[in-house]
Amino acid sequence: MDKKTDRIEHKLKEWEKKYGYIGLSPKERDFFAAVKGKRFIINISGKNLYERRIDDLWRIYVSAGALKDFEVNDILIIRRDGKGKYYVEKGK
Repeated sequence: MDKKTDRIEHKLKEWEKKYGYIGLSPKERDFFAAVKGKRFIINISGKNLYERRIDDLWRIYVSAGALKDFEVNDILIIRRDGKGKYYVEKGK
């Protein structure tokens, strides 16, 4: 993955949907490296805005309710803007 990319694709796993996390794979970690250990804004489906951080296991807790519009195995498109905000939408 190119470090300059402004989006990644993430496949939603069963445990993530159940417990409300987005778990980051080693390849996805580079995308979030700038905000590791800091609070940042993440927007889920254009309607939920959360200030979150990445935990020591490279997971982002967003809540099970925030993932209710997604199904297991959905592809999530995660984008970031120039201001350090992240956006999660269902891929097509």
